[in-house]
Amino acid sequence: MPVKKIPTLMGMNNIKEDAALEIGGKNPALFVRDAVNINFTESGRAELAQAMQLQSNQALRCLWQSPLHKDCFAALGNMWVKVNVDTWETEPLIECGDGDIFHIVLNSVVCMACDEGLFIYDGSVAKRLTIDTPAKPIGRIAHNYSLVEGDYSFAISWMGNGVESALSEIEKVKIEKNGGVHLQLPLCLDNNVSQVRVYMTEPGGGELRQVFELPIETMSVDVTTLPELGRAAEFQFLSPMKSGNFLRLWRGRLWTVRSNVLYFSEAMAHHLTDERYNFIQFPQRIRFIEPVDGGIWVGQADHVVFVRGQDVRNMAIEHKASRAPVYASSHLLHSDVVKELSQGGSWCAVWLAENGFVVGTAEGQLVELQSEAIQGITAQSCQLVGFGDRLVAVVN
Repeated sequence: MPVKKIPTLMGMNNIKEDAALEIGGKNPALFVRDAVNINFTESGRAELAQAMQLQSNQALRCLWQSPLHKDCFAALGNMWVKVNVDTWETEPLIECGDGDIFHIVLNSVVCMACDEGLFIYDGSVAKRLTIDTPAKPIGRIAHNYSLVEGDYSFAISWMGNGVESALSEIEKVKIEKNGGVHLQLPLCLDNNVSQVRVYMTEPGGGELRQVFELPIETMSVDVTTLPELGRAAEFQFLSPMKSGNFLRLWRGRLWTVRSNVLYFSEAMAHHLTDERYNFIQFPQRIRFIEPVDGGIWVGQADHVVFVRGQDVRNMAIEHKASRAPVYASSHLLHSDVVKELSQGGSWCAVWLAENGFVVGTAEGQLVELQSEAIQGITAQSCQLVGFGDRLVAVVN
């Protein structure tokens, strides 16, 4: 019986006919239909995949390691937990609901998005990133004071964790001769809020400017004369930033997804957004987002979109002729890892589609790495994990 030497293995191929799987000539090679527990080296040899061992019996989900701090976080039940990877013991941080959670590093702290909102962990305490918008103050006319006659507008904001909330609705009061204003402040139930800022206008004016900064326990304040007006209000007409899926940081803004809408925060004010303008709506449900230097790759139900540009007020949407991506299957990949690319060391987006792994470059180019060899991949969702120079897709 003749002995046939196994030629160089080129990987998997479920597209070609059986007869075309073997390549002859001076450089013979062979494709296989399937490979279980096998890795193929660059030289075409087959080797056993490294074994994996169960580390914990706890139902941890959305496990993530901070690239800055090297701490690990996950969701366990309805709690956000910190995981000790040496003992696999967990430290509960805060309630996060039963859905998926998403992490990034934001200003040297860990930021997490979940069904309950946006939270940060500074190494010792987990707390909410956003501050609720306060109710408007109630202004009443007070007598026997010397406030200049005219129409005044009042508004307040709350201060906590070193950031300021959005401005409340405006309370208007008309002052006549020998009058003043008794301003009743709303009750605050947020333990992270420490101060309240009061803004008002000049008589008949339209610009709100800061006049007081008071302890949060203050229930009311009297305006008897026209105080010295400070800086103008910055956060009028804004709202707390929306939580959602696929939390990302790009161009100084937070980005999240709800259904088919991509929301983004104010620049350098990650806890606030403008609900009138700070969103991009797509025709289909969003399956992933991955920002790169030249724009944002957005997965749709049956293709992907590249939102090109660096100014959120002037971005162009480009539809790409690609296969349907798997939900939540995206990750960032350094272009040096992919030989087919010459992107000067930039970061690219990579995701799993019906025809294998696909790369979206920083310039908006689409590279289907396995389209000639792989087809028919289907899954409800996916998570990409990097092991050395390999990408492993864990599908569900």
